[in-house]
Amino acid sequence: MTDVKIALRDLLKASWALDFTPKFSTDWYDAKEQMPQIVVTQVLTQPRVIGFSDDPPSAQRRFEATYAVDVWSKGDQDKRHKMVQEVDRIVHAHCNQPGGGLEFVEVSNWRDLDEGDVHPRLYRSRLHVEVLYYG
Repeated sequence: MTDVKIALRDLLKASWALDFTPKFSTDWYDAKEQMPQIVVTQVLTQPRVIGFSDDPPSAQRRFEATYAVDVWSKGDQDKRHKMVQEVDRIVHAHCNQPGGGLEFVEVSNWRDLDEGDVHPRLYRSRLHVEVLYYG
């Protein structure tokens, strides 16, 4: 079965076109790692059996999932904004052919989740990416 986090991370990493490259990872942000960072995590996956089957355990399923792509930048709000735009550009450009066993991807929304109680300020935005794949 497809590891969606890895597929999304690899898509972003391979298509990155800004003049700086963040550290790409899955599952969690690491405060000790270099900045900026991009972290891909699973939010929700909904499996659906396709059609009718005499043998439900072996029937193919369609997976509709939501993944979060968090972009992190320390002390640089402009860099965070550029990363949000770049993630959106990459996902939109590859929506019908994302690769990695995925059938379709699209950014559904994003929001800022800045952490102002640390110095330098930690700028963070979370993009939700809707994913479709079969398994």
